[in-house]
Amino acid sequence: MGMDIDITQHIWWYLGRSSGFVAYWLLFASVAMGLAVSSRVFDGVLGRPWVFEIHKFLSVFVLGMMLFHGLIMLPDPYAKFSVGELLIPFRAEYRSTAMAAGIFTLYASAFITATFYIKGLIGQKMWRWIHYLTFALFVSAMAHGIWTGTDSEKPFVQYSYLASGAAVVFLTFFRILAARSARPKAVPARPATARTEQQAEAA
Repeated sequence: MGMDIDITQHIWWYLGRSSGFVAYWLLFASVAMGLAVSSRVFDGVLGRPWVFEIHKFLSVFVLGMMLFHGLIMLPDPYAKFSVGELLIPFRAEYRSTAMAAGIFTLYASAFITATFYIKGLIGQKMWRWIHYLTFALFVSAMAHGIWTGTDSEKPFVQYSYLASGAAVVFLTFFRILAARSARPKAVPARPATARTEQQAEAA
């Protein structure tokens, strides 16, 4: 009974923390999906347009979950966050830098998600460069989760951050190797002496 009362009293905090984990893992899935698309991991298994649409949908879903994660803390009678503290960097007194990292992550996520819908205006090259910011966004989200989480010292939470970070690093290196292997190899030029001999024979 006491446990039930405790959960009821801190329901907003539990909702905020659990939705933060969901947002983080959805972000991880989106980043992993983007790396998989660009490195052609699913080619031959799933259609690239279909995988891209999943990646696009996840980006929108992540943004919605981030907003829920932040704003669900407003009714919490213990944290007593204001809208400004949840949406303006460095306004919160509670772990101000870590909170700012989460807010920057939210705005960066909104910016990157918006580029899906203006890709035709900014061009493929600019769109790709903007999406490189996703790596910084992922690191910022991880830092926010580690520094603000009251359960960050638990082994399960630490292992989850470690596993997701290692997976992104692995997929990034795989993407780099895949890009290098896909580059067309230069055809060696024929020696000038060979051309001269052929011209002499033709004459």
